[in-house]
Amino acid sequence: MPRLCIPGHRHWSEHAGGVELQTRFLGEALRQHGWEVVYLCHSLQGKQGWEDVAGMSVYWLPLYPYGWAVPRKDVERVLEEVQPEVLYQRGWGTLQESGVALSFALRRKIPYVFAISSDGLLRWRFPTARTFALHRYPRWRSWLLLPYAFWSDTRLHRLFRQAPYIFVQHEQQALWLRQRYARVGILVRTLHPEPLRSPEKHPTPLVAWVHNYRPHAQLSLALRIAVALAERAEFHFVTGATRREQLRELRRWRSLPETLLLHGALPVEDVERLLERAWVLLHTGLYEGFPNTFVQAWLRETPVYSLWVDPAETITRHALGFCARGDLTLLQRELEDALSHPEDLRALGKRARQYAESYHGLRHNSYQLHRLFEGICIGLPTEELRRLWANGYSE
Repeated sequence: MPRLCIPGHRHWSEHAGGVELQTRFLGEALRQHGWEVVYLCHSLQGKQGWEDVAGMSVYWLPLYPYGWAVPRKDVERVLEEVQPEVLYQRGWGTLQESGVALSFALRRKIPYVFAISSDGLLRWRFPTARTFALHRYPRWRSWLLLPYAFWSDTRLHRLFRQAPYIFVQHEQQALWLRQRYARVGILVRTLHPEPLRSPEKHPTPLVAWVHNYRPHAQLSLALRIAVALAERAEFHFVTGATRREQLRELRRWRSLPETLLLHGALPVEDVERLLERAWVLLHTGLYEGFPNTFVQAWLRETPVYSLWVDPAETITRHALGFCARGDLTLLQRELEDALSHPEDLRALGKRARQYAESYHGLRHNSYQLHRLFEGICIGLPTEELRRLWANGYSE
């Protein structure tokens, strides 16, 4: 039984973010094909040591705020105990930043995979420093931490140069990776379990906005559209755990229409039920990777209307909604028009589900995922793995 170890900064049972959901689905898919899956995660609830969660092992680490604070010897001791045949990390967090898993893999000649979770990791040369300078609050603290942010980015550059295998989410990320680091990525799209039932849409127009709150999600722009179209549709906002920046953004509005509902954090199951009822998923973020919410919406026959994000022009090329390329007025106008033509929206939704089940369906593609990791386990070169995945991928 091959053993996969996923050292990540958080676990999906404590925080259902996009990275955590994808590591969950990867683990569940490979476990069904005979893999043993072990997670190493920082606990947000103060847990320590081993625990079984949904049939997979989790080793809880103390919560370390910065990569340089991670005790390398302690983590390496756990990795020695696990004896992984493949190490997989996704996104940028404190364990990734510390470099302990990558160094361990390189010394022991264990296959190591880094999966990109955001365009920002490749789009900007110093993504962490940029986030601290532009999007972190309070600003004085962010500016004081800029030296740490630049250090973090040097660690990221090192990882991109040294990681034996790199997964990208879409074709544009693969191009950036080749241009910036002269590396070839393996295209593994965001995968989600397919729903087993047909969605029942709300009888009147309903628009959903789903994003764990971050300043770059531009909640205020979505609220502006919701207020302008308050008489045309009901708007539901799922913003994740409340943060001070979010409250500051909401205080700018003296009052909000009754047709606008703020939900805060919801379990994944409730979010997916909301997307089943929604006519449209509205997205106003500046950047993403390949958003989980896009795939969740398409699998539930819900088109996506996006201000900026269109991963490798997927929305445009496959006609899965609309991308305004930064034009807020155009987005509002197109959304208003779409809500007035429910038959056209239903046709878009049907097409979106067909696309998502083929390209992003977890059950549809789990065996191919298993074959890919089998190839990684025996050390196949990247080009051969790319052909293996592309030849078996659902088209």
